[in-house]
Amino acid sequence: MPNVGIEFEWSSVAGYFMLVLISIIGIRLLFYFDSFFYHWSRYRRLERITLDDIRALPWIPFVKIQITTRGTLGSTKVIKRGIDNVLALVGQAPDLYGPLFSIEVITESPEQKKILEEEYGSSQIAFDAVVLPGEYATPKGTKLKARALHYMVELRRQGFNRKPGRTFIVHYDEESVMEPDELRKLLHYLARTDKKMTEGPIYYPLEYGLASPICQAMEANRPVGCFECREVMETGTPLHLHGSNLVVEEELENDLGWDIGLLDSEPFIAEDFVFGVLAFLKEGPGIFGWHGSVMLEQPPFSLKSAFRQRYRWVIGTLQGIAMMQRRPEFRKLPRGTRNQIIWGTRYRVLTFALGLPTGMTSLLYLIYQAWLLVSGRSFLPLPAPFMVWLVVVGFLWLNSLLVGSWYNLCESRSLSFAQRWIDGAHVLTVAPIAGVLESTAAFWAVLNWILQNRTVSWQPTPKTREADASVNRGAAT
Repeated sequence: MPNVGIEFEWSSVAGYFMLVLISIIGIRLLFYFDSFFYHWSRYRRLERITLDDIRALPWIPFVKIQITTRGTLGSTKVIKRGIDNVLALVGQAPDLYGPLFSIEVITESPEQKKILEEEYGSSQIAFDAVVLPGEYATPKGTKLKARALHYMVELRRQGFNRKPGRTFIVHYDEESVMEPDELRKLLHYLARTDKKMTEGPIYYPLEYGLASPICQAMEANRPVGCFECREVMETGTPLHLHGSNLVVEEELENDLGWDIGLLDSEPFIAEDFVFGVLAFLKEGPGIFGWHGSVMLEQPPFSLKSAFRQRYRWVIGTLQGIAMMQRRPEFRKLPRGTRNQIIWGTRYRVLTFALGLPTGMTSLLYLIYQAWLLVSGRSFLPLPAPFMVWLVVVGFLWLNSLLVGSWYNLCESRSLSFAQRWIDGAHVLTVAPIAGVLESTAAFWAVLNWILQNRTVSWQPTPKTREADASVNRGAAT
């Protein structure tokens, strides 16, 4: 009898501890699906926009596609893919789109500049490749990607590629692709909006078949996360901002700049989040919006690359929170607004990092309950209402993966219909393992932040398998 009591007490403590961890994550899933079920129509622009619709607009803005890169191994190939899709749109009506669009590449590689200019210098739209000078320094000593972004701002302030009217800058990562249909939708939206900083969803179908199953499963979470992005962008609370598929009015970007400085002598690694916060503090929530045009990107090829990517995200977000709390203009905001931004962002980080202890606790709990059952002892479940709640959370988690993998696989046109179903099954099979591994990066980042180990570096996720192998060999060495 004493053993039964001890088993019951241990099982109850472990079960309720698991319940608390799962509930913290489950509440965030409810926010996702609130946006998914009740506001799905605003998530992605589904209406078909034709050339005639564009010509019928009374006014059309200028659009600058800006691609920011370090010029690392394999990046030129994927940059060309994004440029080719812009030129495919322009080729449909050069007289209309040619004067409206331009492409700017900011790179650290003179060789890449030469290659791109030779291929696209005589294209139907203005094309410029700019090399970031090695000696260039911003007034505040900004480093990493934001340094390159601010260099372009300074060039524009001096008149570089100036357009005679309202102009928007569409920010691309190296591998970003926006297909012609989506570019038309974006142009149509920009011609009719008063919002100065907008975003849209990102899917991850490019080079999908070359990524490991673990990485495919990790990327299945991200499209559903964009339902939260839509919510925060439309409400004007910068809890999250991603640097690609970010569209900023040029006048606003030139005014704000990307000279975000340092935090305790360390550069900011999540310059997009910091930029969004500074824009909010200066301009207020009214500048933010959601354009709903889809951008396509590719998943990391290996677990090591995915781990480093997630680690950077969390460290960068924690940097942004620390920066906010030190700004005098942030402290002047109403207490409720401050709490919403700070604790809302911390909650996002917490749910990410708690995936590791939640997964491990749940696994041990299930193994223990299975052992009780096999050994002929009493199965000790939680009370029925709690068990129902756990089933609901599990259902939401499973469906978040189904929705995300569906978005990614539907856009992966290189895969056959049968292969999409096979890859989808792979995602669901390895999803529990992928979730724990992904959250391990977040947990490790939070732990290092607490221990004051906050060194960061900008190493873009490799864009080809050869580059990924080379980077991982270098990291191991």
